[in-house]
Amino acid sequence: MIAYLQSQDQVLTVRKRSVAKNIRASLCIARNAQSYRLSAFSILIFLFFLTTSNAQSVEVSAGFNRLDYQVGAGYSHRWGALFLTSKMEVAVTSTFAQKRFAPRLSVGASYLLLKKGQFEFGPELVYAYSRQRLTNNHKTAHHWNELNIGYRLQVGDKFKFVHSLNGGWINESFYTNSGNERVNYNNLGVYAQVGVSYTF
Repeated sequence: MIAYLQSQDQVLTVRKRSVAKNIRASLCIARNAQSYRLSAFSILIFLFFLTTSNAQSVEVSAGFNRLDYQVGAGYSHRWGALFLTSKMEVAVTSTFAQKRFAPRLSVGASYLLLKKGQFEFGPELVYAYSRQRLTNNHKTAHHWNELNIGYRLQVGDKFKFVHSLNGGWINESFYTNSGNERVNYNNLGVYAQVGVSYTF
């Protein structure tokens, strides 16, 4: 009788493990399906914006803010007067002189409401993120978030001279070595840039 009960317990344990394994597999499949659907949806949104834009352009620029001088390249889409730009830059002094790679990623939206011949002008809103590791300890990396508003000026046809100036909020975030806690500093920031773009 005892042997029979033990065998039944073993059967139940095996069944429970099998059921748990099947549930985990089902959940994994569901998560993967959701991830694939999200990826496909993101691709469709990107293709929609890509095909409905009036023009696309590439841009090289140089600029400065309170942190450093920056050089970089950007890519833009345009729908009428609305202009969306994404840009990758590196800090010149930190990256090349001090040998500390300091990238700056930004996305911006401009509404070029004033157009006269080859002259275009309008307000601009830009969010930027930059990071720099000041020591070998990864926790001491400094992170900067910027949210700036200003103007964008473009002059030209296919090749355009581009200038923008904006200012606003800048947040610096990092871990302290002594307290091992994250510290945030908020301040006013400014960013100015000049560049050349080509529209295709």
